[in-house]
Amino acid sequence: MDSLSFGSLNTTSGSPRLSGTASKLDTAALVEAAYEAKRLGAVRLETRITDNDARLTAFDEMKTLLQDLQAAVEPLRNPPGVLGIKDNMFENKAAFFSSSSSTNPNEILGVNADNSAAAGSFEITVNKLATANKLSTLSASAADQTLADAWNGGSAFSGTIDIGVEGGDTATISIDGSMDIYDVADAFNAQTGTSGVRASVLKVADDDFRMVLTAEETGKTISLADSSGISGGFQTSELQAASLAEFEIDGVPVTRTSNQIDDLAGGMTINLFKAEPGTTVNVSIEPELGEVKEQIGAFVEAYNNLRTFFDNQSTISPTGEVAEEAYLYGDRTMRDIMQGLSGIAGSDVAGLSETALSTLRGAGITINEGNLLEVDDSKLDNALLTDLEGVRGVFEFSFEASSNDLRVFERTNNIAATNFTVDITDADNDGVPEQVLIGGIEAEFDGSTIRGPEGSDFEGLELLWAGNGSTSIEVNASQGIADKFFNFLDENLDPFDGSLTTAVQNIEDINEDYQTQITKIEERATRARDDLIERFSAMEAALSIANTILNQIRTQVDAMTAGS
Repeated sequence: MDSLSFGSLNTTSGSPRLSGTASKLDTAALVEAAYEAKRLGAVRLETRITDNDARLTAFDEMKTLLQDLQAAVEPLRNPPGVLGIKDNMFENKAAFFSSSSSTNPNEILGVNADNSAAAGSFEITVNKLATANKLSTLSASAADQTLADAWNGGSAFSGTIDIGVEGGDTATISIDGSMDIYDVADAFNAQTGTSGVRASVLKVADDDFRMVLTAEETGKTISLADSSGISGGFQTSELQAASLAEFEIDGVPVTRTSNQIDDLAGGMTINLFKAEPGTTVNVSIEPELGEVKEQIGAFVEAYNNLRTFFDNQSTISPTGEVAEEAYLYGDRTMRDIMQGLSGIAGSDVAGLSETALSTLRGAGITINEGNLLEVDDSKLDNALLTDLEGVRGVFEFSFEASSNDLRVFERTNNIAATNFTVDITDADNDGVPEQVLIGGIEAEFDGSTIRGPEGSDFEGLELLWAGNGSTSIEVNASQGIADKFFNFLDENLDPFDGSLTTAVQNIEDINEDYQTQITKIEERATRARDDLIERFSAMEAALSIANTILNQIRTQVDAMTAGS
């Protein structure tokens, strides 16, 4: 027996392969074909996972667009809570100026108004600016001349100086004759945080250096207590006296220690730049309509971007097939969100007076044939200029109560009633009710927090009560379109049980189940492949032995017949 050939078994990409077989059959191809046939179910599942991954990507894009829309409507909705006013775009204020003289009013003063400032106008005349007290020390003839030589006739000295400003803390500064004028300035500045006085060195001439002490606050005098040990004392001269700011508001004289006045009216800071007694500046605090219009434009753009996405995901090709990238075609979550937003955009705002604006159309915003929002700039501008409250009613949540002690903390789109009475029973007058009725329905309450009961017209309404005693409060409320948008989006975007979260989780769960099935299919296919390899290997071994025996027989026969 010359040799036995069983074929060779090798590994390619982790999979066993047969080659050089005795049967002359492509057993590797046969094994691979059988293996792939067993994996057909896994291939179909992998295709489904790929399709689901595309859907997840589309959902992620939709989530971003929904968040963009929610961010765009939030400043227009009258955000709830005590601090909501600072984020309310309709409460943004701007200050406008005019002058009774040729002087630019911005040279005389500036006004910053935050959202809590009341709209209105006033006249202001700046008669005098507040000034800081400034003191100058004696001179030194050189920058490095010792204080002993400069201020004490060459004699050494050592001691302290207590320094502060009127009504403030006092710092103790150590001083001695070995210091120069820059050293002592540094010593004073090291205590500025306590004393409220800063020091600087002024070079008057090549042989004249003086330290200048300046109060950090205007209108307050610097106080000095000298224990320096200098003969004749630590001498200063006043360069500038402390003075108060003097101005008139609508003819009423006012004084302040500072040129920055933030306690004159709530939400407003006035900065005085220049005194000009003969000039009256008219200041008008008005809503910042330009920013309101810009925010409305951002809302329209965000809505249209989302609507375009919905339309692209619902596209049918000219041949009647679903468009290639319409991964969410027919998806119920997308359809429900789209219908919900469209319904809100086209709805009327309940709870407003019969003559008030109550729709987006009334504010100059219409829905075109492509279901996109369009803004009529001239109509919107006119509405903002002539009926700002009407525009606000279209967009924001409004709550008016006959008691300032009742405020809204939270609300949802479930609120059905707009005019109702809140009856509070607080017999012991301790601020904690014993019973609360909303619209005649017994409400839930916890301390000062009152909640509308589920299933009622007040479901989702959460009120805060800051008063005490029994009382009956009349409430008028209306829920604008921006507020409805925000609440609807908030519900669908909820990270725990929102419709979008649920839809994504369902797909991820399906993909996980598919992957489990794929693993099982591949395990079975691998076992079947290994079994075929063993069988083909055994066949090749048997054929190889048979071929060897046959060759030996042929050789013997040929030898026997060759001699005959």
